[in-house]
Amino acid sequence: MKRFMAGIVNMDKLLYIIAGSVLVCMILLTLCDVVLRNFGHPITGSMEIIQYGGCIVFGFAIPYATMLGAQVMVDIVIEKLGPGRRRMVNIITRGIGIIIFLFVAYNFTLYGIDVMHSGERTASFKIPYYPFAFALSFSFLFQSLTIVSDLIKTLKGEDNE
Repeated sequence: MKRFMAGIVNMDKLLYIIAGSVLVCMILLTLCDVVLRNFGHPITGSMEIIQYGGCIVFGFAIPYATMLGAQVMVDIVIEKLGPGRRRMVNIITRGIGIIIFLFVAYNFTLYGIDVMHSGERTASFKIPYYPFAFALSFSFLFQSLTIVSDLIKTLKGEDNE
């Protein structure tokens, strides 16, 4: 079980590092595009690259943010519950979260397969869409596993709240 938990943490960190690296590249690309645009030589397809980079940044940062507990939580009602009921609400919400993110990952996989068969590509660079759908599917799968890890901690009584 410790290996599973450590593997989830390591993969979440790796995805976060990838997201940060892509974000840095997006910033540098935007900077270069703005500077070159002022000299009359904009970078062709820069918006396309920024859009798909944003997809990676968004998707790959979510599991790590969940691991850190960086999501916004509304505790007004939960605060008034006793420890047992609070724990039960946490278990139920984590279970629902696992189901939702597995559903999203599954649907991104189906979408990726559909787009792969259709052969859709971006306008400027003719980059296929399906790798981005599969990347988001992978990310949301790890989001589900991160919530499973958090659920296991909750069941063991190791709440990090």
